[in-house]
Amino acid sequence: MAPKSDEMLEQLLRLGEDSFTEFKSVVHRSFQLDAEDIAKAIASMANTKGGLVLIGVEDDGTVTGTGDRKHTDKLMTQVGQLCQDRIEPPLICTTQKREYQGQTILQVEVPAFSPSRPHRAASRYYVRDGNVSREAKREELVRMLQSTDAHFDEQEMSGASIEDLDTEAVRAFFANAYQRQVSDQNLVPHLTSLKCLERTGVPTVAGILMFGTQPTRWLLDARISAVRVQGRTISSTFLDRQDMEGRLLDQIDQASAFIQRNIAAPSHVQGMTRVEDGLPVEVIREAVLNAVTHRDYRPASQIRISIFDDRIEFTNPGDLLNHLTLENIRQGGISQKRNPILASLLAKAQRRENLGFGVPDMVRVLGEKGFREPTLEITAGHFKLVLWTERVSA
Repeated sequence: MAPKSDEMLEQLLRLGEDSFTEFKSVVHRSFQLDAEDIAKAIASMANTKGGLVLIGVEDDGTVTGTGDRKHTDKLMTQVGQLCQDRIEPPLICTTQKREYQGQTILQVEVPAFSPSRPHRAASRYYVRDGNVSREAKREELVRMLQSTDAHFDEQEMSGASIEDLDTEAVRAFFANAYQRQVSDQNLVPHLTSLKCLERTGVPTVAGILMFGTQPTRWLLDARISAVRVQGRTISSTFLDRQDMEGRLLDQIDQASAFIQRNIAAPSHVQGMTRVEDGLPVEVIREAVLNAVTHRDYRPASQIRISIFDDRIEFTNPGDLLNHLTLENIRQGGISQKRNPILASLLAKAQRRENLGFGVPDMVRVLGEKGFREPTLEITAGHFKLVLWTERVSA
């Protein structure tokens, strides 16, 4: 098993303060916060790459605690208030009670990315530099402003921990993608290198989607809904339906299997060989893979697959990214990734490199088999791909 969160806490205390970890004592202040000092530390981490503020810990890592439950609850309330009142723009941090050697401490998780940054404390902008919170330089502020479009899949999944990841799924990924066995001791550094886990032990969105034990616990609409409709027009009569949840690779397998069992699979014998005349399996899987890879995981909307007598419609949340057009997608070669970490992980899981040629490859394969070119459209913030299942030529 991967190291437990208690083991990670012990390691943080042993190693001491750094860019991602700050200790704050309250025992010598009658269990009162130095609100200005903590606001400065939180703002500096929010402006850098996030981190943990551990309240109830001395500079040398000794745990002196936050007092009894009444004191601890009061401190937790004060942390929430200072994040709203002493940091501009206000910031939301997750604060958790932890017990270590009989003492209670507060663990304040500062998100690795805040869309509202840069944040100020006491009317000044700070960044984290080693174990010091210092005032930001002008060029650092400019970079922060330019980076506010950071990708959603690399952000921390607030409230999750490494224990929400399935270690067997991680091992299977490395065995398949890299032909490498990963030991228990190396799980954390490997997940960190893949940008699936922050140094604080908090999984990223990509980590939860790829390896989470229950991804929809954190992202309710990270799923696929598929139906087989009777006829060629939308109706309430479904011949088959299925909701796919779980890790993305499992969703891709389930959706591909659902489609294959709900479309015609004609074939003919040529010499001694049976030739499949139906929609190519590789095109079906590519369409599902593209939908899962490029959808926007923030809206309250899932991927929808609708199978009609003459076509399959794949509809996934998300407008086209800046400067990308439907014609660019048809031609290929111009690749703007909404979820670059997921795209990389899914490509590695398939043992291939995704260079943005998915749709052109579909067009080529379908043309060789005598099928119509896929239809692409954008409707109400959703991208739709239509595969036509009837052949137009023999």
